[in-house]
This record gives sequence, C-alpha cells and structure tokens, in this order.
Amino acid sequence: MGEKLFYSANLFVISKKQNDMKKNFLFLVAMVWMFTSCIHDDFDKPEPYVPHVDFKSNMTIAQLKSLYQGTLLKLPDSIIIQGIVVANDESGNFYKTLEIQDNTGGIEVKIDKTSLYTSFRVGQRIFIKCKDLYLGAYGGLIQLGYIHNNDIGRIPAVMMADHIFKDSLPGVSPAPIKVDIPSLNPALLSMLIEIDSVSFATPGLPFAESTSTTNRIITDKNGNQLIVRTSNYANFASTPIPEGTGNIRGILGIYNGTYQLYLRDLNDLVNWNNPNPSQNYLLNEQFFTNPTNWIIYNVSGNKDWYYNSGYQCMTINGGGSDVGCEDYLISPQITIPSGVNAILSFDSWTRYVDNVTAKPFSVLITTNYTGDPTTTSWTELSATLPPSDSQTWTNSGNISLSAYAGQTIRIAFKYKSTSGNSGEYSAWQVDNVKITK
Repeated sequence: MGEKLFYSANLFVISKKQNDMKKNFLFLVAMVWMFTSCIHDDFDKPEPYVPHVDFKSNMTIAQLKSLYQGTLLKLPDSIIIQGIVVANDESGNFYKTLEIQDNTGGIEVKIDKTSLYTSFRVGQRIFIKCKDLYLGAYGGLIQLGYIHNNDIGRIPAVMMADHIFKDSLPGVSPAPIKVDIPSLNPALLSMLIEIDSVSFATPGLPFAESTSTTNRIITDKNGNQLIVRTSNYANFASTPIPEGTGNIRGILGIYNGTYQLYLRDLNDLVNWNNPNPSQNYLLNEQFFTNPTNWIIYNVSGNKDWYYNSGYQCMTINGGGSDVGCEDYLISPQITIPSGVNAILSFDSWTRYVDNVTAKPFSVLITTNYTGDPTTTSWTELSATLPPSDSQTWTNSGNISLSAYAGQTIRIAFKYKSTSGNSGEYSAWQVDNVKITK
C-alpha cells in the first residue's frame, strides 16, 4: 500500500513538471512573437537619409574658372561653388575624377580616391568649399584640386569631408548641350555635350588598345573631325567601334589646343544606325601605329616610305636624294572570298611638283608577289588622287576588286621621283587604307 502511494505521488510530481514546462514554452513563444513584432514595427520602413547643406554658393563655375590666369592659384576662404555631377569614375574612363557643371560652365574636380561613383552618382548636386584648394590646368584644361609638386594635383581623400558636400538625393543629369564640331569652344569644356550625325573612321577596331589610352576619330557629314579619347582601363575599351551613323554624347576636354571627347559609357552612343551590320573589313589600316606587317621596299635613291607618327600616316619625300627614287609600300596579303565584290579605298595627300616623272604616285595590285616588286607582275588600279601640290587629303573613291574574288592579293603604293637635288620630286602621304566586302 505504501509503495502505491509513493508511486502516485511521483506521478503527480512528474505531471506537474510537464505542465510547468508547457507553460514556460508557451510563454517563451509569446515573448519571441512580441519581440519580433516590435522589431518589424520599428525597422520595416526606415526613413531615407537626405543630405542637405545649410549654406549657399557664392560663385558660379564660370566665375571660378575666370580666376585662373595661367599659374597655379590657391583659392581664398570665401569661395563656394555648386554643380551637378555629369560624369564620374564608374566606367573607368575618368580616373579619380568628377566632372560637374552648372548653367554657366563645367569643371574637372580631381580627387585622390577611387570608386567615387558609389558616393557621387551622375545627377548628384554637390557644393564645394574652395578654401585652400587650388586651380590649375593640364594641357589647357582648367582643374580644381590640390597642390602636388608645385602643380595641380588631386584633393587628398582625408580632405574630402571638409570641402565636398552632397545636397539632396541624386536627380536627373542635365540634358547634354547640342553642338556641332565647328562650334566647339572653351566655354563648353568639362560640360556634357551631344553631337548629331557622326560616324567613326575606324569601325570594328576597339575603342582603346589594350596597352594605352587611345584616340579614335569621329567625322560629321561635312567632314569635320573630333578625337574620341578612351582609357584602356574603361570597361568598354575592348568593345568594337560601331559602323554607321548616330549621335554621340560625352564630356568635352582639350589637350594643347586640340578638343577631345570622353564617353562616360556606351550609353553615350545614341540612335546609332548601322546600315551595313554584316559588313566587315578584309583590311582596315589607319596607321595609328607603325605597321609592322607592311613591306617597305627601296629600289633606288636614299629615300624610303616611313611612318609619320605626327600625322599617323605613311609618308615619302624624295627631296635631297642625289638620284631619282623608286619605292614601294606593300600591304600584307589579303584573301578575297569567292563571290565577293571587295572595295578598296584610301586617302592620299601630296606636296611639291615633279614635272619630269610621268607617274610620281600609282596604286598597284598583284596576285603573285615574288618578294621583289621589280620582278612581280603588277596591275595599275584607277583611283582619284589629289592635284599636284594641293596639300589636300583626297579620298580615292570606291575601287572595285570584283575581278579578284577568290584570290589572294597585295596592294602597293609606288613612288617615283627624278632627282631631289634638282627639285624634280614630290612628297606623298597615304592613310585610311580599307578593303571592305
């Protein structure tokens, strides 16, 4: 009997403990639910932080730039400017740089910090307190920065918070200023511009070579040209340049008197129309560098074809030779596919007059180059050439190579002079040699 009572008492104790544990568990569940509910209520929709300055600008960008008189200038305490970010370093084509503008002008702000785009988006309004900052210029482009080796440099990253202030959230970028190439002027430097109806001279090539910042050329319908400059670190550097015609936007720069356009990214190519998307080049030689795959062959005289790095073309000038010159500039071999009407075109330029030599300059083609142009059978091609001593670049026109479909060819530019010492010679240049299919 005593054992039964003991057993019943133990059951009562165990049952009571189980009930207590259930109550505790339910209490904990209720507390967790209440706690998470509070967190949800407090943090579900945090208020966004909107930066705001409590001061005003007192000088326009144009007025600030007018203070620069050709020598490095330390700015006084009182100057404050404001502007909208129109370009940053997101694509890699602007390095440690912000381009800002107001309705009077634009200026390049140099900052010793990468990934600026994470804080300064295009469309962000900023104010800059210019106390102890510097105005200087690089290649004629006025910049706002700090002193470095007695010249204009970048604002140290540790100084940014004392000088550069965001105001409001990023908005819409200012509309680009519509302009044509002949109307470019210093007031547009470091501003976002747009030029209508242009085409690239070198479609199919990358925007930049892998080893260096690269200049490419755009041309409008009237033949006016402008450099498009792209860093090899830009994330679109290796992208092939499009064919056809379109509008182009970018930040206008200048270097030693020559205007240059910098794309922010490929979205700056607008309404690009490629009329021949399947067209490609069998040969596209712009002579941006010394061509190692072309043959320079001297038959007589002491003057050769040479690479003219200043004008980025091939040049020959028989002046100063004691005998008449005969020289060949020969292309690499090109195979024209069967059934293709390939087209040859090039630009040429000439100066001085050779009244003795019948053909100072001629364009030749062969299907069987022997290694010696004097023993090779050549056929002369008909091309439009500049008048004697015109000093005007002239396009050859479209030269059909349909007769050479399915064959491997070489093109040669042959030069002759009578004597450089007697004044019977001419000078010639060749550029933009293309064979399209």
